[in-house]
Amino acid sequence: MRSFITLLCLTQLWIPASHLAAQNATDESIRKELTSHARALHASGEAVLLKEASERQYFLLGELHGENEVPDLLSDLWPALWRAGYRHIAAEVSPWAAAHLQRSVAEDATPVPGLWTRKQAANILRFAAPGQFVLWGCDIEEEQPDRLISQMMQLNISDPHLRRMLEIVSNGYSRKDAPELLRLAESEHPAHDDLVGGESLWKNTVNTLQVEALRSDPHTRYSASDKRERVMKDLFLTHLKQEPQGKVLLRFGRNHLHRGIDARGISTLGNFVSELSTTQGQSVVNVGVFAAGGKEHLAGQTFSADERQDEPTFALLAGLSGTDATLFDLRDLRPILHAIPSDKRTPLETNLTYWADSYDFLLCYPNVSPLIDPSADLR
Repeated sequence: MRSFITLLCLTQLWIPASHLAAQNATDESIRKELTSHARALHASGEAVLLKEASERQYFLLGELHGENEVPDLLSDLWPALWRAGYRHIAAEVSPWAAAHLQRSVAEDATPVPGLWTRKQAANILRFAAPGQFVLWGCDIEEEQPDRLISQMMQLNISDPHLRRMLEIVSNGYSRKDAPELLRLAESEHPAHDDLVGGESLWKNTVNTLQVEALRSDPHTRYSASDKRERVMKDLFLTHLKQEPQGKVLLRFGRNHLHRGIDARGISTLGNFVSELSTTQGQSVVNVGVFAAGGKEHLAGQTFSADERQDEPTFALLAGLSGTDATLFDLRDLRPILHAIPSDKRTPLETNLTYWADSYDFLLCYPNVSPLIDPSADLR
């Protein structure tokens, strides 16, 4: 009986040699396509990015968080991008934070912890005229909603709802308080508001609390992601209407700049901008960044940046990369992958199809270094 079962298992596991040969040929074709379109970032990769960006209206950079490499890359590219007509960077910070980041600490000592530092903001402002705002805040205020509430209280000193909200955050903001803060915020609109970073301060406050209240419940995490993405889209359009001149670079986390529906089931900001550009007769190039090693520092924590175990595509590209950061053009890979019937694709081919459809380029950093704690940066 045992021999029969063994034979049955071997029969089920047997794969025709012709199928294995075909699979090996496909794998080799994919690897050849990837390596033929790979460029070392600091040899010719940056030139490829600049050429692509110069031909587009929007350059979407799906970044890591909490490392030095992406800010350094942006610093390297920005002079040429400015010459190519880029005048704005849409960023994963709130309008409130963007307004403070674009002022020196001598003018404004407000601490602004988050994904950008004043040093990074000053770097992109170096070609701008005095008073010209380059950084667009296109997100909720994740780090310090209490400061928005405090500023609204200063504008509406006798407002009882704002007074109660300020009491709740008197020892600092906690997400568990978001539902109660939102209930108070939605009960009545304050009499006085202010435009900060191109957006209503009150609207930025309410949007933040709506997302945070959804995040506070594990059962509404999808709704929180969907709502946040909608806020990003709304803010991007607001800025675009206010300052329609010049090209725009978008620097957001990689999850936010996919084309299509991402792995969370969300239609992202990147997908929105891609479709918007099509309606305007313009075009987009998007680049996703991942790390194969090193450390990141975010929200006071330093952690491993190695993403090779997260996605089969990342493991493959990391293996094909050199010691320098390597840029992979995925666009010519799409017809090869889509020629394989979906039910015949291996797990790697399925994952490659997802990333090749989502991004034009993937940029692999073999090793990244942790960014200094942004909350300590007041320069």
